[in-house]
Amino acid sequence: MNIILIAYLLIFALFGTAASYFVRFIYAYWVLNKMSMHYIIKAGICLVMVVIISALIPYLG
Repeated sequence: MNIILIAYLLIFALFGTAASYFVRFIYAYWVLNKMSMHYIIKAGICLVMVVIISALIPYLG
C-alpha cells in the first residue's frame, strides 16, 4: 500500500476520533451537566496530529 494512502487513512481515523471526543463532550455537558475538558483536549491533540500529517504529505511522495 502506498505511504500517502496510509497517511490519508490515518487522517480520516483521526478526524473520526476527534469527532467522537467532541460528541462525548457535548453529551457530558448537556446530559450529565458537567464540564469535561479532557475530551476537548484529546480532540485538539487529534486535530493537531492531522495538521502535522497533512503538512508532511508533500514530503512523503
